[in-house]
Amino acid sequence: MYLIYTNEQEGWDRSEQEGIKLGLSYHTNGAGTRWVTSPKPTSEGNWALNVTFYHLTEEEEESIVESYNPVPSKEA
Repeated sequence: MYLIYTNEQEGWDRSEQEGIKLGLSYHTNGAGTRWVTSPKPTSEGNWALNVTFYHLTEEEEESIVESYNPVPSKEA
């Protein structure tokens, strides 16, 4: 399950919100893990954040998608 954002920072911000909720080390000890997942670029120019195990709001639940189109790798 993914949430799609128009810019990378929004994805990082949402991941950090979840990290705070979960009490990740960075937020409790000032060092260590800060984010739950990292946003990935999409071929449409947006950013997809894997939120499979996140605590989502109703609004987010209505916005999730099952997959996204990743940016093709340069090796292909």
